[in-house]
Amino acid sequence: MPKGKKKGKYEHKRTEQGYSSDEDAGIDMTIDNMSETSGQSDLRSIHDEADAEIQEKFEEKVMETIDGLGARANAARAAAFVSLRAALQRRYLAPLLANHRATLADHLTKAIRRGKDGERKAAASLAPLLALQIGEEGTEEFMKEVRPALAACAVDKTASIETRTECCLSLSVVCYLLEEDLTEILEVMRMYETIFSGSYLKGVSQGDGSVKVSGQAVEQGALHAAALDGWALLLSLPPAEHAAALLRSSPPGLPRLADLLTAASLEVRMAAGGALAIAYECVLDTEAGDSAAEHVASLLPRLDELARDSHKFRAKKERKLQRATFRDILKYFEEETVPALAVRVGAERVQCGTWWARAAYGALAATLGAGLQALAPHSAALRRALGLPDAVATPLPKQKLNKLHRHLANNAADKARTVARGKNRDKRSAALAM
Repeated sequence: MPKGKKKGKYEHKRTEQGYSSDEDAGIDMTIDNMSETSGQSDLRSIHDEADAEIQEKFEEKVMETIDGLGARANAARAAAFVSLRAALQRRYLAPLLANHRATLADHLTKAIRRGKDGERKAAASLAPLLALQIGEEGTEEFMKEVRPALAACAVDKTASIETRTECCLSLSVVCYLLEEDLTEILEVMRMYETIFSGSYLKGVSQGDGSVKVSGQAVEQGALHAAALDGWALLLSLPPAEHAAALLRSSPPGLPRLADLLTAASLEVRMAAGGALAIAYECVLDTEAGDSAAEHVASLLPRLDELARDSHKFRAKKERKLQRATFRDILKYFEEETVPALAVRVGAERVQCGTWWARAAYGALAATLGAGLQALAPHSAALRRALGLPDAVATPLPKQKLNKLHRHLANNAADKARTVARGKNRDKRSAALAM
């Protein structure tokens, strides 16, 4: 059969359809018009439903984790503390945790006081996040239980250095954010001094000028530095006159802090430099400011030496870090200029223009981690510590959906489209049958 006739035959079949392409286009156009008016709201509702479902599953897992805090096995309890910390870093869960404040405080206190080393460390690292997540109404009771447990563990010589260091860090942040009793703050500062006093100089050998320190002080450098950082952070809380009187009457005072600049541990030397800067900043505008300035002037040669240290027996990374730190400190004492530090916390910008503000941000970032961004819009205490306004002036931009959110939302939207197409096909079939 000729190709032309065959082609014409099929063309004839295509023209013998019961409806035209214009009619088909009209049906599709009606559907498109419907999607323009309601598609966006439908998709938004689908996303909201997906978000609600994810939130519900997330809260169920959090409750399962809280139940795991009472497990019989020490390893299981430690894992539950780690999992709960990760969850609290991701989302603000104060409404969920409000009904479990007493239970959480009890689990945390028992773990810090009587748990094994891994459990104690995990519980101590959770304390600042939990203190900010349980809501302001339960803060006072939480502090009464957890603060003494952290302090006791920090001075417990049977605990590992890592656990004691974690307790020092968490205790300083908890007190800095939430403690209002000045007596308790001073008590914690005295406790810190008993810890880092292990790095005080025991004497100087004759001839070579080397520092005599015990091997234990070298091993505990990270612990002593954490205690010294905590002491300096809490020193910024009392009024300036009170801080000046404290430096005059109670250890360590400026002379002892200056001695720590020659400690064998790099961490202690840098912590001592930061503590000196904070102490000088606290008393600068008081009657003790002149004497503090004279004492600091006598330290400038030592600070300059640390800012130029090139001893080969120290690691290259340590030398670089020490020089960078003490260059900033030396510049502050010479010119009274603090290195600018501006960081973004979510959609907001935090400016750190003082040494104590830099120390506060460093401590908060180290203990809260990713939770700093999740909690900043909700916690009034955290916002005050960061120097942010009480209320966000401008609405925060809507955050992008993460991979799991997008996956669930797309699945829900695909299911809705499939159902809609099925209904439209039924309508089209009915139209063709007429």
